[in-house]
Amino acid sequence: MPSVKVVLIKDVPSLGQIGDVASVSAGYARNYLLPRGFAVTATAKRLADTHFQQELVDRREAAARAEAEGIAAALQGQSIAIAVVVGDQGRMHGQITNQDVATAIHEQLGVEIDRHILQIDSPIRSLGRYLLPIRVAAGVEVSITLEVTEYEEPEEEPEEPEDAESSDIEAEELDFAR
Repeated sequence: MPSVKVVLIKDVPSLGQIGDVASVSAGYARNYLLPRGFAVTATAKRLADTHFQQELVDRREAAARAEAEGIAAALQGQSIAIAVVVGDQGRMHGQITNQDVATAIHEQLGVEIDRHILQIDSPIRSLGRYLLPIRVAAGVEVSITLEVTEYEEPEEEPEEPEDAESSDIEAEELDFAR
């Protein structure tokens, strides 16, 4: 089957990102990528064209900026809570790390972020509320509120013993229904 080299001008999840050169089947390129504007054929002239390369860089930056602004909008003004184990003297065991906060954001808000964009100035080693700045991208910053609370064991409800008489009645009703 013949293959064709294309340059992606939009992100294609199964293929690559803007600016990637991919080798795909001729039918996939002709019937899907080219008509929908996801790619252009990769010619030697096009690959050497500096204007085309700059356009690809601009598109890549615009896509990254749009993604960063979407993440920032989802996080702006949000609050998360992390429950920690506290010892007898009211001190935490360990500290809250960037990874803990990133995991809590993913679990509680459904937004996946890289732990490296969180800015924790000093280690969080006590209970309370903290304002955490997040630099999603250059020029895109948001703040979230982190509430560190004491972890409490969930109370177990006592199991109710099944009433023997009610199960006998149900069995008789089932036999009667047949």
